[in-house]
Amino acid sequence: MQTEIPVLSFISAALVLFPLPWYCRAGNIAAMSIGIWLFVVNMINAIDALQWTGAYQIPSLFWCDITSALITAVNVAIPAACLCICIHLERMASFCQTSTSVTKRRRILLECSICFGVPLVYAALHLIVQPRRFDVYENFGCRSATYPSVIALFVVWIPPLALSLLTIFFFFAGITWRHFLLHGVHFSRTRASSSLTSGAYIRLVSMAVSEVICTIAATVVAMTFNLSSGLAPWADFTRDLTKVLSFSSAETPKSITAMLITEWAIMVAQSFFFIGLFVLGGEGRSRLHEALQVMRRALSFSGGRLTCIAELNGTSMTEWYVPLCH
Repeated sequence: MQTEIPVLSFISAALVLFPLPWYCRAGNIAAMSIGIWLFVVNMINAIDALQWTGAYQIPSLFWCDITSALITAVNVAIPAACLCICIHLERMASFCQTSTSVTKRRRILLECSICFGVPLVYAALHLIVQPRRFDVYENFGCRSATYPSVIALFVVWIPPLALSLLTIFFFFAGITWRHFLLHGVHFSRTRASSSLTSGAYIRLVSMAVSEVICTIAATVVAMTFNLSSGLAPWADFTRDLTKVLSFSSAETPKSITAMLITEWAIMVAQSFFFIGLFVLGGEGRSRLHEALQVMRRALSFSGGRLTCIAELNGTSMTEWYVPLCH
């Protein structure tokens, strides 16, 4: 797995950047935040897999503090962003959304607070059930430690599940689809000139649902492995934030290794859902084609320069000072 983890993580991190300019122009902060969080965590997974290949020492405490907190924050960042997407789409489909500069500014501020503020608060609250600074696993890197107690259920695992289930089952996702199905034709006509067409609407809802399904799967996997030996009594909880545990691959329990691999695979799957549903649209295909064309021109330019240098190597100044390589 040591080849697949960094390669697929780097590919996923690069791919999720393609839709961000389009979502930025559309003012879709929630969708843009999903891409940003996926990019950050995929980059962390890739760098950690390279840095800790065959090693479990701690080269940088600061790096581990930041990355373990960000990996924790993404547990609620993605379902919170999906909830924002469904709220916004429901208001558009029910024609309650007024397109004034004031309401747009309020929505952007609210979505920024939910998509970035709530995850950071969640990561800070994790300190309540964090018995030590972090754990380090060979081939995987740093992860936050969690004391498996009843309080951890409410602080760590219930919030992402609650946000995900709220998005899918309880309220907003159902109303979003209902309004769209009732007013679909009228929506297509009135929004035809907007960046949010019917196809884009359906893709955004599908992306939100697929992302939260992955979040539910990741949360259930983490709960299953962390609580496999039962809940520990809170009276036995001790905290030492100067303590760090390091585990070699031989010392790491197979259940923990399976959990780490599953969490990584789910993150890659979320990234491919994110880019895949964007590319299904005509706008997405054209933007991706443009990006690939730019990359191909850059690579061909670099290759042409190297070839030109190789051909001119060893010649005199007067021989190569001609417009051969312009």
